[in-house]
Amino acid sequence: MLILKDCRELLTVKENAKDLIGLMNNTSVLIKGERIKKIGPYEELIKLVDDEDFEEIDCSDKVVMPGYVDSHTHLLFGKSRVDEYVASLTNASAEVKKLVKLVGLEASIFYTKNASDEELIESSLTKLKRMLLSGTTTVEIKSGYGIDKETELRQLRLINKLKEKTPQTILSTYLGAHYFDLEMGKEKYIDFMISEVLPIIKEENLADFSDIWVDDGYYTAEDADRFLSACLDFGLVPTLHSECYSAIGGAKVAAKLKAANIGHLNYLTREDAKALAENNVVGIIIPTTDFSVAHPKPVDPSYMLEEGMNLAIATNLNPGNWFESMDLAMTLACRNHEMTERQAIRSATLNGAKALRIEKDYGSIEEGKYADIQIRDSDSYKNVVYKVGVNEVVQVIKKGKKLI
Repeated sequence: MLILKDCRELLTVKENAKDLIGLMNNTSVLIKGERIKKIGPYEELIKLVDDEDFEEIDCSDKVVMPGYVDSHTHLLFGKSRVDEYVASLTNASAEVKKLVKLVGLEASIFYTKNASDEELIESSLTKLKRMLLSGTTTVEIKSGYGIDKETELRQLRLINKLKEKTPQTILSTYLGAHYFDLEMGKEKYIDFMISEVLPIIKEENLADFSDIWVDDGYYTAEDADRFLSACLDFGLVPTLHSECYSAIGGAKVAAKLKAANIGHLNYLTREDAKALAENNVVGIIIPTTDFSVAHPKPVDPSYMLEEGMNLAIATNLNPGNWFESMDLAMTLACRNHEMTERQAIRSATLNGAKALRIEKDYGSIEEGKYADIQIRDSDSYKNVVYKVGVNEVVQVIKKGKKLI
């Protein structure tokens, strides 16, 4: 058993918290096995201890809060695109391509296909370790850097290997519809995914979710409806990349199919926000990408929140947007997108869990849930969005076990 004693600030982020973060002062947490047994005064919790070898952590000068849930990443990929990124800082996109040659999704696909399994696993574990050290205990990872059958399945199998090698909870998403095979053509490629890839994913239990990019030049709303409906038949929960550079109906499909989440949302209309809220589709906003690409229309969370949407914040970690820190994603959400620090914290924890439909066990500090907790050497929870680039995490607990 483990007691987090007299937490200076305990952020429970419980569902019904009127202040969004469930802030409690000088409160203790009793952990038994993998789960939280009781929250309350230390004097009451110590009476419940039935293990002579129990341990205490003095948190009287600490901030204690849930581990972050990063609900949208492309973490498993080949080498970086640093030259492309640096060139883009001072050059127009056309000039960048002349300077670097291989850019964007094409570059990510090439580098991932040509990396060995060992390289992909090792580099992914390095990222995951750094994320853990900064408080991220749950991570969603997508495929999508193959498009062909072999590489997409390879990515999903490697993601499953990561589940065995890291203490973090990993959820996997099939994103074969990140783009499509140009020789095959979009319609035949959708048929190919449905008939040749989805059956293997189901047979080997390779993914939890399916995803599709709905935007001009990618997939239409009709394409998404057809593909994601088929994914449902194979037991994959729908999610979408949509409304990033245009609004062509992806949000309506998400609402219709009651998708788990929909990411980006720069061009989301208020009407669609209302429909997503009514159908419990979590919106994932990605302040890091808006920053990285200098997006011409930064996402505006205000009207989404007004319409009752649950919003999550994610890093969207990928080779064109190398962000591992949820603290930094939250900082950008507050400074550039006018979220409050409490909205940001809830979006990075409980709502991230909701986006992955695991909120019954993860995302908040509540009795009966897994003890996924970060302890910060801090005088205020507000420092998560104030101390830019400063990692105050001194201890991470994952399913009741101390990891750092």
